[in-house]
Amino acid sequence: MSAKDQSRQTTAAPAPAERSYNGLPAAERTNLRRQRLLEVGLDMLGGPDGPQDLTLRTVCGRSGLAQRYFYESFADKDEFAAAIYDWALAGLVTKAQAAVAAVPPADQARAGVASLVRTIGADRRIGQLLFSPNQINLVLVRKRFESTAMFVSLFAQHLRDTFHPDNESGLPILAQFLVGGVGQALAAWLNQEVTITEDALIEQLIEILTVHQPLWPGVD
Repeated sequence: MSAKDQSRQTTAAPAPAERSYNGLPAAERTNLRRQRLLEVGLDMLGGPDGPQDLTLRTVCGRSGLAQRYFYESFADKDEFAAAIYDWALAGLVTKAQAAVAAVPPADQARAGVASLVRTIGADRRIGQLLFSPNQINLVLVRKRFESTAMFVSLFAQHLRDTFHPDNESGLPILAQFLVGGVGQALAAWLNQEVTITEDALIEQLIEILTVHQPLWPGVD
């Protein structure tokens, strides 16, 4: 074999260029299909009449996508349900954190509460997903426990950073109490067990936080 032939055999062929359709590369098309599936899933799990079972046939029918595109992004229904929850929660938290970061420390509690209420008021699917008592999907029940723990941790950290208490021993219990109470109030509002405006709900939640402020360790 000549040196020229050996060179032809050992030189790797260049990787084929990624094909694109309608000007979109494959990765972007995959992301768009995933987003479409998440939107459909949020419609189903956050519907006003209660959560619907995430059957593959229904999800694909509503999204207009073949089943192979579902499996392109999700291994099964449980992974899909968890991804819907994480995606909705991430958007909620990102908005709240941005609102809190934009104001002085004295106004941060109000900004966070207002962002939370207005976000779920604007898209009640998110509120139903996070707070509806009718939600019985086992994956989402577990995710709710996880997200509650996250909110408790965030609130306790806010107290530490804002007030620098001398004694932090009572922060975990207080954070659990307040986060749980806010969550219950939001659930009652979303399910129209209490009928007040967004602004009134925000004011009442802020008042609750203010009333309990003397209990915050090290805070006058």
